[in-house]
Amino acid sequence: MIFLPSMANVLNFKVNSMDRSSQIGFGSIQQADVFLSTKRNMGFGEQNGDISFISIPINFVNDSDVTDANAVKNSVI
Repeated sequence: MIFLPSMANVLNFKVNSMDRSSQIGFGSIQQADVFLSTKRNMGFGEQNGDISFISIPINFVNDSDVTDANAVKNSVI
């Protein structure tokens, strides 16, 4: 199966890519006690444009860490 990337068109705004735990908001927005911890390994970044050149680089990463980014949520609410 081939899945096409999702695309959102809202009025005159075009959204090509949204990351994890992201939102598109119009108007007043309040967020309380939001926590996000992310570690991503990308060799050459993301291709997010409409017409993007795609090359196929050969890459090798030797990551011997057992835990890379330990995160703990502490809340005051």
